[in-house]
Amino acid sequence: MADPPDTPILGISELKLGALYHDPPYLWSNFSVERPTADANFEVLFVPWAYTFGGYLRPAIGTSVNFIGGTSKAYADLRWEIEAPSGVFFALGMGAAIHNGELSPVDNDHKALGSRVLFHPSAELGYRFDGVNSVSIFADHVSNGFTQRYNEGLDTIGIRYGRRFGPITAPETNGWEPVLPIAVFSGLYVGAFVGYQIETVDWFTASPVRSSRSGFAEGGYAGYSWQSGKGIFGIEVDASPARRNFSAGCDVGGVYCVTQVSGVYSARARFGWVVDNGMIYGTAGVALTPWDASVLNAASQRLDQAAGLNAGVAVGAGLEYKLGASLAVRGEVLHNGMFGWGLDLPAAGRTSDQFQNTVGRVGISWYFR
Repeated sequence: MADPPDTPILGISELKLGALYHDPPYLWSNFSVERPTADANFEVLFVPWAYTFGGYLRPAIGTSVNFIGGTSKAYADLRWEIEAPSGVFFALGMGAAIHNGELSPVDNDHKALGSRVLFHPSAELGYRFDGVNSVSIFADHVSNGFTQRYNEGLDTIGIRYGRRFGPITAPETNGWEPVLPIAVFSGLYVGAFVGYQIETVDWFTASPVRSSRSGFAEGGYAGYSWQSGKGIFGIEVDASPARRNFSAGCDVGGVYCVTQVSGVYSARARFGWVVDNGMIYGTAGVALTPWDASVLNAASQRLDQAAGLNAGVAVGAGLEYKLGASLAVRGEVLHNGMFGWGLDLPAAGRTSDQFQNTVGRVGISWYFR
C-alpha cells in the first residue's frame, strides 16, 4: 500500500477504531463489575510535538461508548510511542477522562466512580504491517486515585485497528529547532521536604462517617532519574513517618471506629519535561501505610481489629528548579489514597475504612554528580 500523504490534515496523524471488553473481572477495578459487553472505541492521534527516550510524544483524544447503559467516557491523553523497524510498536499514555457513569453507589450494575473527571492511564502493543495500517491490543483504566470517598474504577481491554494519515519523522528531521542547553536532572539524588497536609479516614456503613485532621508534614525522599533531551524518567521513594489517629462513631450504643496510621510512604515513577533550568513533572505509583483499624465499644473494649501494611495509589505533580549543578529546590502536590479492611460492627454489619492524604510541600534536593 502507498505511503500516507506527507502533510496530515488538521494535524491528525492517525485514526483508530476498536472493540473493547467493558470492565473485565480480575483486573485493577475488580471492586464490582458492570454488565459484560463491548465498548466501541474511537481515537484521534495528532502529529508528534517532541522526541525523547527513542519515542514520540503526541496528543490523543478519544471516546469509548457503551450501548447498554454502562459507563461511557471521553478522554484526552499525552501518548509516548516507540516503533521498531519491523513495525512492532508500544505506547503508554496518561491523561484525563470524563464519563456519564455514577459517582456514588446505586446498584450492582454500575460503578461508583466518585468524580466526574478521572485519571486515564493506557497502554498499547501492536504491529504496523505496511507502514500505514496496524492492529493492536489496547488497555486503559479510569479512576480518581482515591481522591474521593468512592473510587471503584473501571477498565477496558480489546483490539484496535489503526490507519496512519501522515509519516512519523523525528523532530530533528522535520524542521524542528535545535535543542538549546538545558539543566541536567539525571542521576542519583536525595532531599528533604516540609509542607502542610489534609487527611481523612472514611468508614463505610449504611451511613458513611468521616474523621479529618490537618497539620504540618515533614520527611525525606531519594530517587534516580534518566534524561533524554528534555525528557525525564525516574524512580522516587519518600517517607513521612509521623503517627496519627482517627476516630468516629460508627454504630449504635457508643461504638466507635479507630484507625491509626503510622506514617505515609510511597514508591513512584516520575515523568518530567525540562524548560531552561526548571522541570515540570507528574508522578504516580504505590502508596504504603502501616495501618491499625479497630472497633471499640463505649468502655474502650476492642470488638474487632485488623492491622498490617496497606497499599494504595500515590499521584502528584510539581516543579523543580536547578540552582546549580547539584542543588535544586522543588514545590509539589502529592495525594496518597488507599482502601482498608472490613471490620464487624455489633449492629450495622460490616464496615471498611479508606485513608486519604493530600500534601502541598516544598523540598530541597542534592544531585550527586
